Amino acid sequence: MSIEVLTADVEGGENLQRWAAMGLPIPPSWRIDRSVVADSSAASLTHQLRALPRMFTDDRYWVLQQGPMNADSRRESLLNLDSDESLAAALRSIFDREPGPDHVVIQALPRQQAAGVLFTRHPLRQDLPHMVVEGVVEGSNERQRLIFDDSGRLVHASQAALPLSQQVDESQLRQLHTRLKQNFDRPQAGEWVFDGEQLWLLQTLPVGSLPEPKEAWTRRAGVGLFNQVETPLWYTLAGRWLKAAFWEPLVEQAGWSRLAKVEPYRRQHSHIYTNCAFFRELQQQHKGAARFVPPAWQQLEVHDEATPVRLRSRLADTVTQWRHRWMLTQLSLDILHWKEPDVTREALWRAFMRLDAMGEALSRVDGELAYLTLADALPRYGAPLPLALLVTPAELQAVEALARGDLEVVRETSLRPGADPVHAPLNEGPAQAATLNGLQQPGIVSDGQLAQPSEQDANALRMARTARGLRFAIGNRLRRLLRSMGAIVVEQGMLQHPDDIYFLYFDELWQLWMGQKLPASAGREVIGDRKLRYLDDGLQGAPDWKMDQVGYGFGGGQRLSPLLRGLPLVDGSAEGPIRRVCSAWCLNKIQPGDIVVVDQVEPAWLPWLVQAAGLVIAEQDPANAAASLAVTYGIPAIWSASDVMHSVQDNLQATLDATQGQLDVAPVMDDDNAS
Repeated sequence: MSIEVLTADVEGGENLQRWAAMGLPIPPSWRIDRSVVADSSAASLTHQLRALPRMFTDDRYWVLQQGPMNADSRRESLLNLDSDESLAAALRSIFDREPGPDHVVIQALPRQQAAGVLFTRHPLRQDLPHMVVEGVVEGSNERQRLIFDDSGRLVHASQAALPLSQQVDESQLRQLHTRLKQNFDRPQAGEWVFDGEQLWLLQTLPVGSLPEPKEAWTRRAGVGLFNQVETPLWYTLAGRWLKAAFWEPLVEQAGWSRLAKVEPYRRQHSHIYTNCAFFRELQQQHKGAARFVPPAWQQLEVHDEATPVRLRSRLADTVTQWRHRWMLTQLSLDILHWKEPDVTREALWRAFMRLDAMGEALSRVDGELAYLTLADALPRYGAPLPLALLVTPAELQAVEALARGDLEVVRETSLRPGADPVHAPLNEGPAQAATLNGLQQPGIVSDGQLAQPSEQDANALRMARTARGLRFAIGNRLRRLLRSMGAIVVEQGMLQHPDDIYFLYFDELWQLWMGQKLPASAGREVIGDRKLRYLDDGLQGAPDWKMDQVGYGFGGGQRLSPLLRGLPLVDGSAEGPIRRVCSAWCLNKIQPGDIVVVDQVEPAWLPWLVQAAGLVIAEQDPANAAASLAVTYGIPAIWSASDVMHSVQDNLQATLDATQGQLDVAPVMDDDNAS
């Protein structure tokens, strides 16, 4: 007969031995055979148990692992026993059963001050890498929740009389989280207890609610691509350009045979989503692509590249930069020399095809910069990049004019809030033009710091800025061309309004133009529904991710969550109504004094954003032009407020304490509404 001490052993027969070998904080544990209990009296068994722990003195309790909770479960049923006598009685009861186990495992623990479960990833949201801790403290029956972002920062704590965040050492929770992530390839739920000094792990098992998705799409991919709602026509143009000029050559070159016939883009909720399967392959050579992959697909560990590879990549980078400059120069000349055609069906279509070819040529540079070069470079910077590297000269002049209070000059410009031809320039007098106002507190200089990129990265940013300007230039010319085309088909009675042409997919436009007949797939009611859905999506937002047909991070504040903390960006405070901006169609709602909440930002929006009393930015992205704007003009701001776009609603009154990184919104949301 024996009572065996369970020591750390990577090949041990018990999970506890293997976990201890991983460096996890496993309490003292023993394995008790059936024979020990059968051959001992109650008093003798109690005496043997009392002699086991040589720590915790008498201020301890026992945990008895009774085996799986059910036949299909990997979770052990744990029984807490407060005395040696209780444990002896429980052991005798277990081994008296028929059939009973051959052995059981027991653990000794000091009196706990708190207990709960640590999820290495959010148990309900596949899109969030957050660590979630749920627990109860001694003296309270209230279950509390702590949420930490992927950098280990506490971003939410339940309001309670005995706060869990003050009772349990946060550093030990973060350390346990790190060790679980390092040693398991699937998200874990670790059951823990805290004795006031030490955090102990009782057991851990995979989070059953987080299977690895088979299919995942994201609209948070690339740098400066598809930041807002796009019309069907622009989707089928810009998406096809990038597919043909960037993705297809990359797939062939990399040998990704299984992706050869896979579509890289999909349009849902009027937003363009990118297929994460491409980034899953891409992250093998480009670490920056991991940002565009759902947490379940991200590599656990990325090894540094060998020195010879780095030397070769520097040469390749030089050649690539030279090729990009040459292509952008050629495209600039082509666009500059482009002239509006005669208003005939044939001339208009030929001009349309010429612009289409320019867009495809530009997209090769756009794709390489957005998905490869800048995606790899940006994680090196912890502060926003200089504004002049992100916006075109015309956009920078508009922002500077507004800061001076020169509003009329801005309203007369050809500045547009998006590359999609559906967006009218300000000099055409769209609704957004009337809401431009000056800086709220002119003359304030921010103490925030801007990043100082390397010359190589600065060159890449300048080329991306040039490429973006050319994309807008192509969109401008397409707008003029499509207005002429729309006028013809309206006159012929095939469309009701010239703007309806933007809501045709490219193949429908081709059938309309070549067959001179509106296809059945684009009837008048269909176009009307598309326009209504497009505008509604532009105001509400869309899920950040689509995984196995399920949307995560849905916009519009329909599912409130408590993640309202971020990192301080520009110190200061502001009070006012919340204004969510997820597309250009929200810009005309911004009023001076608003606290503007944004995620991805089109740099052309900055003339509207500069009038905000405060800025709340979802991501900590150094290339986010809103962050650069805040630092440049001293607008109180926080960033890395992970889920804020889905945690607030328009017009709710809020207080932004940018110095502390906190946004307080009324009414206060409780945990029952958290997701």
